[in-house]
Amino acid sequence: MARRVSRRRKKRVDENALTCEELRFPGEKRIYMEGVWGVVGAFVIIAYNVMYFMVGPPINNNIQPDAPLYGKWWWPVIILVYPALCWLVANWLTSRTFRRRVRDAGPSARVLNKSHPKLKAVLGEQARLLGIPEPEMYVIPNDLPFIYSMPGKSGAIVASDTLMRVMSDDEVTALVAREMGHIACGHPRMALLAQYMRRVNPVLKVVLFPITAMVMVLKNWLDLIEVTADRVSILVTGRPALLNETLVKLSVTADTEAEISPAELDAFLESATDMSTDAAQIERHYKMGEFLGRHKALRDRIEEIREYPKSDEGQEAMQKMAEMKQKLG
Repeated sequence: MARRVSRRRKKRVDENALTCEELRFPGEKRIYMEGVWGVVGAFVIIAYNVMYFMVGPPINNNIQPDAPLYGKWWWPVIILVYPALCWLVANWLTSRTFRRRVRDAGPSARVLNKSHPKLKAVLGEQARLLGIPEPEMYVIPNDLPFIYSMPGKSGAIVASDTLMRVMSDDEVTALVAREMGHIACGHPRMALLAQYMRRVNPVLKVVLFPITAMVMVLKNWLDLIEVTADRVSILVTGRPALLNETLVKLSVTADTEAEISPAELDAFLESATDMSTDAAQIERHYKMGEFLGRHKALRDRIEEIREYPKSDEGQEAMQKMAEMKQKLG
């Protein structure tokens, strides 16, 4: 199952661009592999034990012929095939659900030079910087501000018209760079699958138990890929403070319980002149402090964004990105 993701990943357009391994947060790939193969391994062990203790031949000839599953070798095979079948079904359901949103929005939702010239230019520029094929992008009608990426031939990015309306051009650029990072590192398939499985009805969660279990064990990986995407945005835009402000603004705007008005948010962001310097600046504002108290993951990401450009790893990556920018002119 893990290999399906890597096979679909396209070759890099520019071999001088930063590789996915250079972009990833340390340990991200290891946690992913441990989670996926941990679940697969569990079913292999179950199948083997059923074969050895219940089916018998040819592994164990000491089983009595009157055993309930004696000689019924297809039961272990079913146990082994079950996770793979669940993977295919879950991916089909996920793809159908998210692609339907794009299809329902109609042809006008696609980002083209004629309809969204600035956004189309951003897509092309960022794809060249990361050395990947330019993904498609769609802007669909929705009352909530969101942006996510989908798997595919070259990947795709979907954003709501509300997000485009409430965010500035620079903020949209930072968010698009994050999704480019997800696409470059092959995150969208599992990330969308996890999002779908969280919202699906309980019966389907039981039917697709291997995928439900996989999503549960990959919780830490889902957090780490967001940090990886943040790093890519920093490298592409070169503005960690902008990314921090954008993430806070997006989180507050999307949270219906935030009780922070747009005017209050704008005033706060204008006063927080360098959010990349110290996340504690945010907590000086009572409402924002209360908001971050409920969103610890966001606060941790703000701290990580602040630290990454100062690290040896971050400086090396930023140097290579600067060289890439200079090369592309």
